[in-house]
Amino acid sequence: MIMDSIEKALVFDGQVKVVAFKTTDLVNEAIKLHSLSPLAAEALGKVLTMAAYMSNELKGDKEKLSVQVTDKGVLGNIIVAADAGAKVRGYVQNKGATLPPLGNGKQDLFKGIGSDGFITVIKDLGLKDPYVGKTELARGNLEEDFAWYFTRSEGSPTALALDVTIGEDGTCVSAGGVLVQPMPNCPEHILVVVEDIVSNFANIGEVLRAKEPSDILKDYFGHFQIEYFPPTKPEYRCKCSVEQMANAVITLGRADSVNLLMERGEIEITCHFCGKKYVFGKQDVIDIWRRYDNKL
Repeated sequence: MIMDSIEKALVFDGQVKVVAFKTTDLVNEAIKLHSLSPLAAEALGKVLTMAAYMSNELKGDKEKLSVQVTDKGVLGNIIVAADAGAKVRGYVQNKGATLPPLGNGKQDLFKGIGSDGFITVIKDLGLKDPYVGKTELARGNLEEDFAWYFTRSEGSPTALALDVTIGEDGTCVSAGGVLVQPMPNCPEHILVVVEDIVSNFANIGEVLRAKEPSDILKDYFGHFQIEYFPPTKPEYRCKCSVEQMANAVITLGRADSVNLLMERGEIEITCHFCGKKYVFGKQDVIDIWRRYDNKL
């Protein structure tokens, strides 16, 4: 059984970074938690996959990031949060959105997302201010949009093959991709070789269904000088808690929280990232506001 994994290597004596990743289980967990339509599953799956890759590149254990795809398509906005080590969680605004499929397990992301929006990446690196990178959506298929983000916002020209295939039963058949980034001042003759190798990933879905990420690196790049890095397993991991949702009650404001109690007898808050429901009764809300007042 092919397991989710992020495999990274440097090839051509460190001149090119190559990353192969498989995220099928990750996407299926998102489908299960959010009851996603095939269109929403493909879109959120691709953003989760890229956030898993980007968070795996973070250096410090406490570093984190968020990826926001804001658009005017039927899916609405897509929000993904990630912690170092490829721990991700996310949601899509219109999780049940549908459009006529394109066939072969592919959805019409161009109409679902559109090309009138932005990719915004916010990285909390423990500095005074977070890093914020933002680029416009160019194609609506996300792999080209994310490749453009890396090239334009982070200054790293990138070739990216990305795939999320949804089966007839609504589950993810395969998800993942291959990312190639030449280092600055990479010689032209190496770029020519890299471009030739990248052409093999035009049908990346078929490659992912046949090979594990480690095999992709070995089979396509292993005959060059290559340095492997330890693999990482991406995971869907939500961080919601009673304390966090109690803070959400505070953000409602005292008047609104009291009004909700009077109308419904309780306050129910649902986590956007995992769908878990938290219910606070009258005494719970009294205690939440008492603790808040004591901190003032």
